[in-house]
Amino acid sequence: MILGIDHVTINVTDLAGTLRFYGDVLGLSPLPGVDMGDHELRYFTLPGGAKLELVTYRYPTEDRGQNATDRGRARHLAFEVEDAYATEKKLTEAGYPFHVPVSYVTKLGFYGGLTRDPNGFEVEFLQYPKK
Repeated sequence: MILGIDHVTINVTDLAGTLRFYGDVLGLSPLPGVDMGDHELRYFTLPGGAKLELVTYRYPTEDRGQNATDRGRARHLAFEVEDAYATEKKLTEAGYPFHVPVSYVTKLGFYGGLTRDPNGFEVEFLQYPKK
């Protein structure tokens, strides 16, 4: 029986930029990291109690494409936000322009848009209309 999501993992290509994006720009709270020997784990707390796990390998690794339609890879991480348009403005001003600008997605019933973190990982920000 599944009790919940413990963490979501992203393999890091730019540690400093990634820590800035998730910590400084998005305001997620950092947790203690763990040195695993051949790789290092860094964590941020996600709303609801789950964690974002960032992995930095100490040996060469292969880069898999970053196209949204590439098979065999995670597509994106989605955050629900209070104001999707304000989030888009904040991230764009911080140097993370949206390749899918915020708009209303009629079939899904929310406002949403997508950008990429410093690793090229797609991040979605969505807002459900207030009822």
